[in-house]
Parts: sequence; structure tokens; C-alpha cells
Amino acid sequence: MEFPDLQTHLTADAARFREAALAAAPDAKVPSCPEWTATDLLDHVTEVYDHKIQSMRLFREPGEADAIERTGAAVERFDAALADLLAEFGDRGPESLSHTWYGPDQTVGFWIRRMAQETVVHRADAELAAGRTVGPIDPALALDGIDEMFTVMLAWGSRAYRDWVADDLLANLGLELGVRAGDTEWTVIVSVAGIDIADGITAGASGVVAGSPGEVLLWLWRRLPVDALAVEGDRAAAAALYDLADRFAQ
Repeated sequence: MEFPDLQTHLTADAARFREAALAAAPDAKVPSCPEWTATDLLDHVTEVYDHKIQSMRLFREPGEADAIERTGAAVERFDAALADLLAEFGDRGPESLSHTWYGPDQTVGFWIRRMAQETVVHRADAELAAGRTVGPIDPALALDGIDEMFTVMLAWGSRAYRDWVADDLLANLGLELGVRAGDTEWTVIVSVAGIDIADGITAGASGVVAGSPGEVLLWLWRRLPVDALAVEGDRAAAAALYDLADRFAQ
């Protein structure tokens, strides 16, 4: 997805996130993150935005001493962080250098994608906290988020953080599961080398989990229950992928 489209989605979903978070009682529990209240959710997104702002400004991993001091109510701190984040993206553009945790891409373009996806998932959290059903997610944005989960977090992460995830890989050796989001298909394959993502449904897939792009994105981020999507074939493999995605999500 192109940088201007990601900016548009980030801006729109941040506005929807804000509105839903304010519609919830400040101490309302977030069903998808039960340890958080609506105020905690606002604070979390503010902190995430501030971390990315400092990653771009400092060209390194920000430490505690680099935290941006913000004042006012939770929503005021969120508004200030969002304004600063959008300004950084607008001033820098996608090709500018930035520190990121993803080795192959040390540019601002990585962060605009990550923040657009972060925001749409937390927008769903805020809507649930407000007692609403989750609003629609643009299919193109959802497909981009699924691709990010598969190629960045699972495929790359399974190799970059091998020591951390070795037990998860061993527990799921041989997993080969198809995923269908609308008309787009992948197969997730776990081996001793790591996790690989194949285009399409492979002949060796033991099953297929399927839904709309928005449903699959929310399922991978555990904003839907494990049994929320249709499963053809191996339900145990679908449950294993559900847990595996949670282990790798950042």
C-alpha cells in the first residue's frame, strides 16, 4: 500500500479510535485486552506513537530518558501525539531513514505502515470498549496488514528472534495451513528453518481458515475468537496458527 493511502487510513482510523474511546466510560474494560480500561487504551496508543516519533527523530531505539513528556487529560495527550506523528510522517516521507526493529527496512515507510495497522486494530479495541460492533476495515488495508503479519512478523521474525521462538517452532513443526482472505490466499509453513509463507493454498495444506480480509486481520491479532472464522479441514492447525500469530505479533 502506498504512503499517501496509509496516511489517509491512519488519520481516519485515529479519528474513529478517538471517538470510540471517548464514547466508552473511562474505566470501561476493553474486552479484547481485558487488563486495560478505555483510558489505558488511550495511553497505550499515545505511548506507541511517541515511541515511533522518537525512533524517527533519534535514529535509534528510544530509552526511558527519551520519553516525551505530555500533559493534560488522556485524550489531550493522544491528540498531541497524533499531531506530532502525522507531522513527522508528512515532513520526512517514506524513504527517509529511521530506526526500526525490522532489520530489512530502516525507513519511515516501515513506521507509517506499522502505525496504520496498529491504529486500525486498536480502533477495534475502542469500539468494543464502547459496547459497539467493530466497524468495517478497508479490504486493501486489511490485506496489507495480513501481509505484514505473515512476511514481517512470522517469516522474518521466526529467523531474527530464533532463540526466543525456538520452542514455538518445535511445537508446531510440520504445520502447513492455508489462509484465505476474500480472494487472496497464502499458506503458512513451519519447519526447522523457520516460518515460510507461500502464495496460494499448497497441496500439502491440512486445512484452510477463511474469512473476509478484515475478519482475517482481526483474527490474526486475536480480536476475534479462535472459532470466529470458517475452517475447512484441520481445526487443530487453525488453532495452532492463532496461537502462533499471537506469539510473534509486535
